[in-house]
Amino acid sequence: MKHSTILTITTACGNFAVLAGLVFLIVELRQNSTIALSQIRQERTLSIINEYAMFAQNRQFTSMLHKALEDGDFDSLSKDDWNQVRLYETARMVRLEDVFFQYHNGLIDDSAYDFSLAMAASRLPFWKWLKVAAINPDFKVAVDAFTQRSDFKKAVLTMEFSEWTKENPSPFRGIWAPSVYE
Repeated sequence: MKHSTILTITTACGNFAVLAGLVFLIVELRQNSTIALSQIRQERTLSIINEYAMFAQNRQFTSMLHKALEDGDFDSLSKDDWNQVRLYETARMVRLEDVFFQYHNGLIDDSAYDFSLAMAASRLPFWKWLKVAAINPDFKVAVDAFTQRSDFKKAVLTMEFSEWTKENPSPFRGIWAPSVYE
């Protein structure tokens, strides 16, 4: 066998090995991506479960939250109660903004993203009145745009709250954050 033939065969085998290595790497990356997505979904689900389990254990907070956000008895809440609701809504906004972030990084599917935007859009009147911090300007724009979609329907409670706020100005000044929902 000639030296050039051996060199050609060796080069071809080396190229084949590199190609096989790339195929293996692509398969591994896809598997890792699937595992990462699954872990993100599980962590998100567990955080929601923990949040609601914690509220279920605190009867006073659950009762107060129910009065405000289910019964629409907005006048029954004190400023301290509203501050608790404000902190609760801030936590909710951060969780929903995290879905926005993960979606734009390819880590969450369309259904979770659309649900989160719908949830945020339905909370918008509360966030504005409570002066919840707007931590991500792009998320704020996306939520505002979602409220303009033809398939977006305001919840009855949201409409009642918007009416109530016309005669009840927010007790919050929004000075604790550089940007708030307004």
